[in-house]
Amino acid sequence: MSIRMDRVLRVLPKEEGAGRRGVIRNRPDVGEIVCDLVLSRRPQSEIAKRAGVDLTTVQRFKQKFITDEVRKVVMAEASVAEQHDLDDKINSGQDDVQQGLRSIIKEQKEIYGLMKDKIADGRDVEDLAPALGQLLRDQGQSFERLLKSYTALKERTTVVLSINESPEWSKLQEVLFVVFEQHPEAFDLFRSLVQERRLRLE
Repeated sequence: MSIRMDRVLRVLPKEEGAGRRGVIRNRPDVGEIVCDLVLSRRPQSEIAKRAGVDLTTVQRFKQKFITDEVRKVVMAEASVAEQHDLDDKINSGQDDVQQGLRSIIKEQKEIYGLMKDKIADGRDVEDLAPALGQLLRDQGQSFERLLKSYTALKERTTVVLSINESPEWSKLQEVLFVVFEQHPEAFDLFRSLVQERRLRLE
């Protein structure tokens, strides 16, 4: 999953005044350039070469347009994209492991059936040794893939709670109640900031 450029562009400051329009700010790939600068994905010299400008222009663009708000959004979107990519890899790995295990189980049942029939007929089962050896090797490989998927899931899974599910929410409510009781004028500011930042408090 790639970074949501619409969210990056939404917080990117617009040009002001009637002067000459900035070359970088008006490029169609300005979002990618912003992400390159914030995440240090490319050197500024390479960005300048790709945009057809000098290094000073890139530095001026960064100083003027890469605000703290822009940095926060880019970092957050990059984190979300990375988490989605990780989830896709884990899910893909789990699908491969699941398919492999099902194949092994099917093969186990077939070999077990053959052994059972041979033993019942008093025949030798030595000719099944190569198939059993291959089956054990397949089992080992599938278990290794399963372990890798489980390790990635265990180490990198992130649990996201809504704010009202947090154990600290009730304490925060008490603090806010005291603040608003002693400073009623602060409530309007709080409410406007909540709306501006699109916080979900329910």
